[in-house]
Amino acid sequence: WPVWSLCFPGRVGTLKREVRRTKDREFWRDNGIFGAASLIAGLFNYLYHVVLAHVLGPRHYGDLTTFLNVTAFLVLPAPVVTLVYTRMGKKLRKGRRQAWYLWGGGVAIWLALAAASPFLGRLLHVSPFLLVVFTLEVVPSFALAANVGILQRVRWYVWAGLLTVLNTGFRVIAAGIAVVFHRYPLFWVGLLEGVAAWVTWSVSRRPTERAPAAGDPSRVEVISGTAVVGVINVLFSIVDGLLAKHSLGAIQAGRYNGLATIGHTIQFISGSFGTVMLTSILADPARKWRFLGISGLVYGSIALAAEGVFIFYGRWVVTMILGRHFLPIVGFLPQFGWGMMALGLLNILMLFSVAENRWAVIGTTGLGLIWWVGRLLYSHSVAAFVASTTGTLLGVLGVTVGLWAWREGAGRGGGGQRSW
Repeated sequence: WPVWSLCFPGRVGTLKREVRRTKDREFWRDNGIFGAASLIAGLFNYLYHVVLAHVLGPRHYGDLTTFLNVTAFLVLPAPVVTLVYTRMGKKLRKGRRQAWYLWGGGVAIWLALAAASPFLGRLLHVSPFLLVVFTLEVVPSFALAANVGILQRVRWYVWAGLLTVLNTGFRVIAAGIAVVFHRYPLFWVGLLEGVAAWVTWSVSRRPTERAPAAGDPSRVEVISGTAVVGVINVLFSIVDGLLAKHSLGAIQAGRYNGLATIGHTIQFISGSFGTVMLTSILADPARKWRFLGISGLVYGSIALAAEGVFIFYGRWVVTMILGRHFLPIVGFLPQFGWGMMALGLLNILMLFSVAENRWAVIGTTGLGLIWWVGRLLYSHSVAAFVASTTGTLLGVLGVTVGLWAWREGAGRGGGGQRSW
């Protein structure tokens, strides 16, 4: 570049602009592909809950969401594995050994759950046998998560999106079969959840083997920081549902979990924007602020539109998705939506911190998670759960953005940008 810039300054400027335009096109292309796949997966997920909420009613729907939340807790390392592999990439030399660790971890966790199922069944007021059935998907989940992360790292979002759609599509089939076999609906749903995970993993093997090796050196602080971000994201998605099932009555817990199913839609859509932003920054670090700004702006616009639907059409949304037995939660939907919007913005900021190896966001969000769990432990109604969730998330977002702005200003004032 220096030699060319002296001899042909105009040509170099043109080449730089063309490179920037190419990067922008790739960024929007990836967002379009992965965003469309996430949208389809979200619609499948909605359809799954629409069918089962109408079929099961609040009491048994609360059991269903408990099984799903326990499974999500057991596979808590899976989103972490995906995020780590998205950040670090594929390693040829260590691949086989890592695969043994991933499969061994899945088997060990499922066997531990099977052993603890009688105790957990009594604690959460659900069937121990169905807990074992629903958690079958844990076994292949970590290997599948690694494959998805590898595909995202090399920006093969067509394959990553197809795997997401395939997995959620099986859930809709499971819900349909539950309607047919109405005497044992939860058994069939749980069994087919496991089948979906195994089939999706099988499909993921071929593109993962073809994906090129890519990524950064496996520094301990990067891997551990990335893992913590994944853990925080998962806990924010499932802890309130589990505590509601433990602390509230069966019908109230079912209604709160129905509210969370709808509300988490706002937070869910931040995942695709944040993931594409992460891989775009890794490919072009010089444009990190542009990628962050666009991702936050587009996500915020979509989230505000969803919040408008919650405010003006909340009754229709609840009736269509969950059924008339869930109408008492309509008044809580707009308030809960603001909290989920804040959680989505925190998710994007945490993924930016993963790309930049800056971990202050983890500190504020992690402390917020601890505070939130403490408040939920003293909440004994749907209204209290909603107030605790929304108040905590809005407060954490405010503290995080304020700290970020202060540190950025201090870094520039001191003549350079600080690493935090």
